Amino acid sequence: MKVLITGIAGFVGSHLAELLLKKGDEVFGICLACESLENIREIKKKLHLTNCDITDFNQLSKVIKKINPDEIYHLAALSSVGKSFAHPTDTIEANVSGTLYLLEILRNRRKEVRILIVGSSDMYGVVKPKDIPITEEKSLLPISPYGSSKAMCDLLAYQYFKSYGVQTIRVRAFNHTGARQGIGFVVPDFASQLAKIEAGILPPAMKVGNVSSKRDISDVRDIVRGYQLLMKKGKAGEAYNICSGKAYSIKNVLKVLVSLSKKKIRVGVDEKKNRPAEIPVLVGDNSKIKRTTGWKPEISIEKTLEDTLNFWRRKYT
Repeated sequence: MKVLITGIAGFVGSHLAELLLKKGDEVFGICLACESLENIREIKKKLHLTNCDITDFNQLSKVIKKINPDEIYHLAALSSVGKSFAHPTDTIEANVSGTLYLLEILRNRRKEVRILIVGSSDMYGVVKPKDIPITEEKSLLPISPYGSSKAMCDLLAYQYFKSYGVQTIRVRAFNHTGARQGIGFVVPDFASQLAKIEAGILPPAMKVGNVSSKRDISDVRDIVRGYQLLMKKGKAGEAYNICSGKAYSIKNVLKVLVSLSKKKIRVGVDEKKNRPAEIPVLVGDNSKIKRTTGWKPEISIEKTLEDTLNFWRRKYT
């Protein structure tokens, strides 16, 4: 298959590209001209890369026409919930415009192309205890600009399927982490601080924000495997949660990471790291993707945290 990944140089895009190459696909990727290619450095020669701003409709149209893909994984986005509060306009413009333009381009093409639109559990917002674990039937009531942007993308994907027959698969990915995830997300923020402390760059005192929330956390390698299975077996027009189905306390995630450290660590709270609005609990129901594709999470949270810490250790040694 000729497969296109938007945001291929990002954290998740790089892991997806590795998986699809192993599956024997011909992998094309879109990235910004200014974007670092460090995440795909080891597989770069096996990829077909194109510089393109997905918020430029004409440029994107030319790229899609030239590549003529069979499948598109749409991952490109401004993906930080925390940063979206400071930059709501940029977040919504980038995420919604890029998705809308892709859908509009596919609407006007004769060739039928399957497109997987990657959304987020953040679009569900604050959920009552009686509605946990969250199913795909839950209303979308986001409380962050990022969540709002992803809810809009999800609705556009459904509308383009119903109105124009565009073969959209809507994915609602819950929290996932692993090697290559950047600073600004909770696990790499913890792990990078620990690695710097071990390397003598920082004193043995960590600064953290609110650690009282609980999150459904998966390994990125499990997540991209779910994307690939949904592309092959998912039903067009449908929405699918991808999640572990388990609640992990951020406080306990921090505790596990600190226990893996080679040094004695003090932990303090930095109020500046707290968000204007916080979802206390996010846990998903993954029965639909299991039923449809046979997918299930395979990598333990302990393995994920250890691999992530080792990734940051390599950065600072």
